[in-house]
Amino acid sequence: MLKSIFREIGKIFIYKKNVYIFFVISLILLAAITILTFSKASKLHAYKEKLISCQKISISSLDTRKEIKDFIAQKTNFDKFFIDNKLESLTFLENEKSILSKLLLHPAFSTSEQIKKRLNFINSDQNKLKFVEERVIKSTLITETDETQVKPIEIDENDLQKILSIVEDLSFNDFEKITDAPQLICKNFSLTKKRKNVFSLNMKILKREFYKKKNYE
Repeated sequence: MLKSIFREIGKIFIYKKNVYIFFVISLILLAAITILTFSKASKLHAYKEKLISCQKISISSLDTRKEIKDFIAQKTNFDKFFIDNKLESLTFLENEKSILSKLLLHPAFSTSEQIKKRLNFINSDQNKLKFVEERVIKSTLITETDETQVKPIEIDENDLQKILSIVEDLSFNDFEKITDAPQLICKNFSLTKKRKNVFSLNMKILKREFYKKKNYE
């Protein structure tokens, strides 16, 4: 009788143990399936993101190539004497010149040698941009030239905006972009304040001239 009871208890224990093992294995399998599914979903998502990124890069690359092509096409119509005509012809310190000229009309300052000397400097070539070509590299489609300023000049804030609008091909206040400019890039730019609204400027410019591609057909 007692043996029979123990036998039944053993069967129940084995059955429960098997159920427990089955339950644990099921959980492990479920976890593995979940991880595998999540991993596949993550890889699929990453693949889709990569495709989208490649599409964006491709579109961006096409846009960039078009922008470069349009830029070069625009820059082939440049003034061969742009530096001479648009930069070296500039005059500066017009506001100071106007004030000093009016002061000379006043009896108290009409004989001032200091004012006259300053006006002579402003009106002379001493305070004009002058560049010298230091390095020229030529090919069939492009010429690059280093244009180095010969000596520093004095300018005011308005003059600075005028120069930057030309060199950087930008619009500043009343100064509009110039359409016949070659590509100009500032390689060195030194601006030192001398006194209120008067600065000393010295710079070096890379001038890049593009030529139209010849058709040899």
